[in-house]
Amino acid sequence: MAQCVLSVHEFIQDSFVPMIAVLCSGEAERVTRKNNLNFVELLRPFCRLTSEGHIRDPNNQLQTVKNLRICVSNVVTSPSPSASLGASQNRLLSEVVFSCQPQEAAQTTAMRTGDYHLNLNVTTPWFEAYRENFLQSMPASDHEFLNHYLACLLVVSSTEAVPVEQFLKLSQEQHKIQHSGEYTNPKWFIPNTLKYYVLLHDMNEGDEQR
Repeated sequence: MAQCVLSVHEFIQDSFVPMIAVLCSGEAERVTRKNNLNFVELLRPFCRLTSEGHIRDPNNQLQTVKNLRICVSNVVTSPSPSASLGASQNRLLSEVVFSCQPQEAAQTTAMRTGDYHLNLNVTTPWFEAYRENFLQSMPASDHEFLNHYLACLLVVSSTEAVPVEQFLKLSQEQHKIQHSGEYTNPKWFIPNTLKYYVLLHDMNEGDEQR
């Protein structure tokens, strides 16, 4: 069987995390591409808190959260519903399983069933890799909220002529994606999605006065 090093609580906390959407202006994408990364990839190393976080529950009581991790991803729209994994996702899962097969000299255990003598691997490292990638690629559905976005980051560069106008355009784009009915994916947790405005500044070319 797989050797899971996480407790049940840690596994659930690590697998089912708050989802945050990202919408970037074209100029913001250009600035981040200088490092051959997009904005989401720049954020990923910082998506897990190394200290305690604090939130307020519906009763306005302060609650402490440890080891909080969030998932940040670009908004990908889809005009048609998808209740199952696509061909590319199935191919990715197959490649993950293939790349995580046990070594030939891996420890085995003998088992006899009827007239057959079997040598089975003690561990199945491919299973944990499959499970992790499956949960990450699992499509959102209407009857659950595991992969619904809680909030959206609107990212604009300080090199924009009028950054405020770009923020307004991105906000309108997010509203259209969520409420126009043209797209079934992505899905959102609440009608009035929380929006956070990020002004991306490159000290080599951006204008600090903006």
